[in-house]
Formats: sequence, structure tokens, C-alpha cells
Amino acid sequence: MAYRIRKKGPGQPAAPSSPVPHTPHAFPNGSAGSHLPGFLDDRKKNPLIVAGIVGLVVLAGVGLVAHIYSDKKKTEQKAAALETQAEQMFSKSMQDKNSDLNKIDLLFEDVVKKYPDSSSAKVAPLFLASIQNQLGQPQKAVNWLHEGLEKNSGDTKILPFYYESLGVTFMSTKQYDQALAMFQKVIKFPGKTLADAAYYNIGKVYELLNQPALAILNYRKLQKKFPSSPWASEAEAYIRKQNPTESSPPPPLASPPPLPAGK
Repeated sequence: MAYRIRKKGPGQPAAPSSPVPHTPHAFPNGSAGSHLPGFLDDRKKNPLIVAGIVGLVVLAGVGLVAHIYSDKKKTEQKAAALETQAEQMFSKSMQDKNSDLNKIDLLFEDVVKKYPDSSSAKVAPLFLASIQNQLGQPQKAVNWLHEGLEKNSGDTKILPFYYESLGVTFMSTKQYDQALAMFQKVIKFPGKTLADAAYYNIGKVYELLNQPALAILNYRKLQKKFPSSPWASEAEAYIRKQNPTESSPPPPLASPPPLPAGK
């Protein structure tokens, strides 16, 4: 329920300076609460009753907050259910080339349009961008990714996914400078989420630009910083192809065990 404060209209007398105004208060049933101010003036004689009224006001406020929270929870649940349905169809489409991507696209769009403030609406643009890329609409993908960036402003956990997707999309349209800029943003995030994929994609960009030295440089950074990443072995294949006699740098030697005391 929303409450509005009535402003004093032109020509109306100013409110009295007493602590409790004696102007009638409007009640939902249309009557005026002219007896309430007089009663409150007698609050010293009825402290328990006044305390009870204050308590009711507080409870009403708590009830309003609970109602808002309940509505928000229901909205989140509806959005999550729709998102789950869309994601399941999206996963199946990865295996079935005959899937109707446009139908899946509409489901994710519903998540964003019907529940714009939900948590689901923060991730839906990633799927929408992927679908548009598969449909050969990279500009639409970029538009969705920019919308996702706005929805997730300041969220360092999910932003790397958006910048990485932007980089891949720019790669597909041969906008290599912009792609590199996006991958560099991914690397700078403190949690290093997708940083290994970003190093790999930077190397790929330099491959496409026919600059093998820079490609190998970034692949080496990938191997050094993320040796267990699946992209590290992919990078190694390119390094060996460019330098057949060169192998990966050996892992650092283990430190010798400490000598027993007194030795």
C-alpha cells in the first residue's frame, strides 16, 4: 500500500504550531478522525492505550515490509521457473541442431521483460546473446550483452562472463581490437574468473592476426598462471606447431625436505 503526504494547498490556513495538529484526519471509511487528536492530547492519562496505538502502527509497517518481501520472493520464484525451463531447452538445443532457437529466445526475453528486477534477468542476456550469435545476429548479441552489463554493474562475479562473451562476439565479426580490450578486462577482475579463457582467446586473436610471437607470449602466460586449465594443453599444441623442438617449461623442482634437528 502506498501512502501520500498531502501538501497544503493555496489559500489553506497554516497548520497549528501545537505538537498534535487538530485538523481532521481522513480515514478509509470516509469519516474524519477528529476525535483522535483530542485523544492523543490526553496521552498522559492513557499511556498504555497510546503505547498500544504506536504498537499497531509499528506492526502495520512490519506487515507492509513483509508483504513487499513476499511479493518479491514470488516474483523471484516465477522468474527462476521460467529461466529454468528456458535453460533446459537451451541445453537440449546444443545436442539437437533442429531445435527452435527462436522459441528459446522468446522464453529468455520473457524473463527479462516480465521480471526485469529479478536475479534471473541478470543472467538471461548471456543466453540471449549466445542464441543471437548462433542465429548469425552478432549485433543483437552485443546489444543484449550491454544490457546485461548494465543490470550487473558492480557485480564482479558475473561481469567477467559478459566481457568474455563480448570478446568472443567481437572475434566473430573480426573486430579484433575490441575483442582484445574485452579479454583484458576479464583478466583484471580480482577473482580471476575466466582469466584462463581470456588469455587463451588473446592468443587466438594474435593467431588470427598472424602474430605468432604475441600468441605464444600469451599462451605461456596462460600455462604459467593456470597450469591445470584445459586451455593450457590447447595452447601447447599451437606452441609445438610453431616450434617443434620447443617443449613446455619443466615444472619447478620440489623443495628438499628439511634436515632433522641437530644435523
